[in-house]
Amino acid sequence: MSNFLKLGLSLLLITVAGFSFAQNSIEFEKSTLKFEKVNEGEIVKLIYRFKNLGTDSLSIIPPEVDCSCTEVKIPEYKIVAGASDSLIVVFDTKDKIGFQERKITIRFVSDFMDSKSIDKQITFKGIVKATKATKEAYKNK
Repeated sequence: MSNFLKLGLSLLLITVAGFSFAQNSIEFEKSTLKFEKVNEGEIVKLIYRFKNLGTDSLSIIPPEVDCSCTEVKIPEYKIVAGASDSLIVVFDTKDKIGFQERKITIRFVSDFMDSKSIDKQITFKGIVKATKATKEAYKNK
């Protein structure tokens, strides 16, 4: 096989491989959600809707969160190409007061992407009002 043909096939393979990965993408309707003022101790549930704009089915790796006050409920099945779905973030405001903001990285993977992944960051924020007991505790310090 001539060197010219080998070079041409190599370039074609690289182009196709790069193009197939570029076809995988996720789009969130809103990546940042705000919650209304809530009282300390309330549970806040936020729904993040997204769409798989790619050509492969994608799974979500369970995300790590910075605080046990935050839980992310993810679909336990693959999100097929073109499908819309959602994940739910549950935030427990117990012992949390004032302005709250949390960032969570969601990792999507495909069987066909080898070790590559798509990382998307979602954020939620809002204000938690202190209970009377918490206000009293701060006064007495």
